[in-house]
Amino acid sequence: MSRVVFLNSLFFPLGPTEEPANPFPTFPLTLNGKTTPFTGSDALWTPVTPDPQGTLCPGRIIQGTKDQVWNQTMEHETVGCAWGPIPWSAETPAGGLNRAPTFSGYGWNSEVARQLRDNIPTLVMQGLEDGAVPAGPGTGQAIYNALPESGFKKVLVKVKCASHAMVWEGCAEAGCTPPHATLKNALIGWIKDGKFTVGTVGHESGRFIVDERGTVTADTTT
Repeated sequence: MSRVVFLNSLFFPLGPTEEPANPFPTFPLTLNGKTTPFTGSDALWTPVTPDPQGTLCPGRIIQGTKDQVWNQTMEHETVGCAWGPIPWSAETPAGGLNRAPTFSGYGWNSEVARQLRDNIPTLVMQGLEDGAVPAGPGTGQAIYNALPESGFKKVLVKVKCASHAMVWEGCAEAGCTPPHATLKNALIGWIKDGKFTVGTVGHESGRFIVDERGTVTADTTT
């Protein structure tokens, strides 16, 4: 059976379904550096809650991860690695530029979400410190709400101390559960069984919050 997962997804509830006559943006290529404000590689870890001292979620940013992600990006970016004020190299690892397709975001809105077939179980995962998605951490809730209601198997999992870079994030306190482990466990259960497991119980529908220790509670927010 096919299954769907939306992880920290862009979503424009009232956006156009078809490409606008004069789409924005009008250029085909986006260029980002490692430290480009808002859109650069390092910006993926930007939290919603300002935390300059790193005390809100200790260990969320694993030492060296930002550099490793950028280095691997540049190893595959055989053209853009030579661009920018400083080309990327072992001596200048923060140099270079990453090329990415430009998109306007049309075609993924509430109207389209309502048309998903009810035989495709859908898991929505959202980091509650995701500062990279334009609509913020409420985006996952908006997607969940837009999906069909009657008979539709859908689960929303909100992950505390997780940003847009959830797949690479850790934790440092004793007994904590890193966001990447929460993501991995949720994906394994969803892909294998179409269920989000809490303890020994698998759920095909519902809304949940996972905290820094991996404790799962029902999400009662609206």
